[in-house]
Amino acid sequence: MKKLIKISAFATLVFVGALGIQSFTSTKAVSSEKVLSNIEFKVINDTSSEYKYCVNGGHNYISAGASKGFSYSEGTEIKHLDGSNCGGVWFKVTSSMHGKSFKISELPK
Repeated sequence: MKKLIKISAFATLVFVGALGIQSFTSTKAVSSEKVLSNIEFKVINDTSSEYKYCVNGGHNYISAGASKGFSYSEGTEIKHLDGSNCGGVWFKVTSSMHGKSFKISELPK
């Protein structure tokens, strides 16, 4: 009987030890997610008048002679402001714009 208790205790110890070692083994998680971040760029109003534009349904402007920093995701459409409505597409944000400055006179109309 004592031998059976010793064998049982030893088997339990080995089993618990094996579980403990297994819980400390490393696993690598592979992720195919693309990290999305905003494209940051600057637009300089090099004209003599205020320039009004529309983005995501919101209206905004760049004063004459001023510059404005933009931070949008790739593919965002920046539109002309036509009266009180968003008009045609002025330009789309691309990854190549990141960190650059653009003059209004050089952007498509």
